[in-house]
Amino acid sequence: MFTNRFLIIVGLISLLLTGCGNETGKQSGTKNSVNITNISNQNVYDQEPSNKAKKLLAAKKNVTAIDAVNTDKKMIIAIEVPHHERFQLKDIRDKLTKELKKQFKQEEITVELSTDQKIIWELEKLEEKLQKNNISNKELKKEIKRISKLMKEQT
Repeated sequence: MFTNRFLIIVGLISLLLTGCGNETGKQSGTKNSVNITNISNQNVYDQEPSNKAKKLLAAKKNVTAIDAVNTDKKMIIAIEVPHHERFQLKDIRDKLTKELKKQFKQEEITVELSTDQKIIWELEKLEEKLQKNNISNKELKKEIKRISKLMKEQT
């Protein structure tokens, strides 16, 4: 009777320790890779400021994906952060927005940054259209204005 309980307890402890072991291959010493798509500069608007912002944000440890699109006066950027840093989302957003506004002050481009998933999806679609040259100047301005309005909505 005692040996059966002992074997069950030892089995459960070994099962627990095996489940809580170190995960191999998942972020153990590997550098955080950021999902960036550079947009060609031969499009409707020169997307160099967006690409510059992407490179700047890619160096940050708390950014996992970046989407950015700009016109001559406005740039909209959407970033994803790791799940465990979602509690500091407002601080991260404020800090990065301040840094980007300072960086693009000379170019006189208004910078808007979002961490909202809806904005990320919208910018991904817009980047894809820009990459394929399926959008005109007027349409791009209209889309930027629409996405900017979406960013200001309270959910």
